[in-house]
Amino acid sequence: MFIKKNAELSRASVAFHPSMKDVLGQEGGTSLDVHLGLWKRSTSVFYHNHVNEGVVEFSYDLLHDLTIPEDIDFEWMSEKDGFHLGPVLGILRGTSLENIRPSVLRIMRRWVVDYKNLKGLVIVFPRNGVQSEGESVTGYGFAGLEKGFCMGTFPFPSAVFSRPSAGGERTYRLLDDLTAGRFFNRRGAGKWGFYCALRQDPATEKLVPHTEKYSTDERLMALIDQYTIVYWKRKFGAKGYGMIQMKKEADRYIVTRVLKGEQKQEVFSSEGQLKAYLSDIPDRKRGLIQQGVPYAADGKQVDFRAYVQKDPDSSWKMRGFVGRIARTGSVITNLRYTEKVMKGTDALQQFYGIGKKGRARLERKVEDACLLAAARLDEAVGHFGDIALDFIISDKGDLYFLEVNANYGHASLVRIGDESLKHSVYRSPLAYAKSLTGFSGKA
Repeated sequence: MFIKKNAELSRASVAFHPSMKDVLGQEGGTSLDVHLGLWKRSTSVFYHNHVNEGVVEFSYDLLHDLTIPEDIDFEWMSEKDGFHLGPVLGILRGTSLENIRPSVLRIMRRWVVDYKNLKGLVIVFPRNGVQSEGESVTGYGFAGLEKGFCMGTFPFPSAVFSRPSAGGERTYRLLDDLTAGRFFNRRGAGKWGFYCALRQDPATEKLVPHTEKYSTDERLMALIDQYTIVYWKRKFGAKGYGMIQMKKEADRYIVTRVLKGEQKQEVFSSEGQLKAYLSDIPDRKRGLIQQGVPYAADGKQVDFRAYVQKDPDSSWKMRGFVGRIARTGSVITNLRYTEKVMKGTDALQQFYGIGKKGRARLERKVEDACLLAAARLDEAVGHFGDIALDFIISDKGDLYFLEVNANYGHASLVRIGDESLKHSVYRSPLAYAKSLTGFSGKA
């Protein structure tokens, strides 16, 4: 159903084609509450033959302060509390409108890749645009595949997909209240939150390597003695920046620190030298120490990323996974240091020396573990709908999750060239958001 403005309609009124009279069960001139996202108005309803079927006309006073592109096709529902047009969906991105640059909007288009089936209004808006009254928001609305995003003031969305950023907890709580819980991916769990969530459940406790908060240098040395390889990591962080791998080899310690643009390796011959090195890292006591469980093929580290998302029926599904092979000497597999990205199933066969049956069993193990981890995050941390899980598979076939990403990039999907997987990952967040609003969810 399309929305049009009609200057000839009396104030606070809407008009439909007469065919809608039986559907709405409303006589002309009676009151009808109209909902568009969280925007709501009490109107007088009329029926006119000049109104086209599939169109609802609004009096100008109702929509004078809102931007509603007239070529957007909305779905509709007639409910006990009134007439609903939608879906109106939001993507929370950045702290202010200035952050939403043209380059950002080009990235945002990936989530409306299936707009033909999604329909309705999709709005990209910043954190500082969220107000307590929650009826409208300034941002960029998607005006269709040809026009793309246009700036304006739109009805406030009734479901919101977050691309989380640091801070903003007060705004996140407000959004959760405004949308009655239809706000998802409000934040990442962080490495510590992720570890605790999985460790505290018997079903998932063995799916994470031992991790603890940094306490003392002596405790660190004990963990190095116990596990041979340990990592120092920030509780929150991306791209591996700042991470330190510490490996004990005979009577020496090999330390590799990941900095922006490089990995710097140093070798120490005693505990004292290593402790002296660590003393120059002032924030080390705010980080985590994690048991190293690396797996290497031909001396190159191998790990995996799984894309796990909710279907419109709110059930978790693993869309697929990729394998990442690091460059020689790299202690991480972030794309800057990756030699190759490949389909996860191909990586299993190539790097673990297993046949089709063994690969199928391992694939099922990966999927089962990912669904358990995703469900546990929902229980322990908050409302998620779209996550990427990074994990390692040991030479014995044991799976260990390293971290969860609620604001991940998609470069790996592009590199492996799996168009079906990429399309599925792109379309799913808003298809799930649509289902939360009560519309069909069949995007």
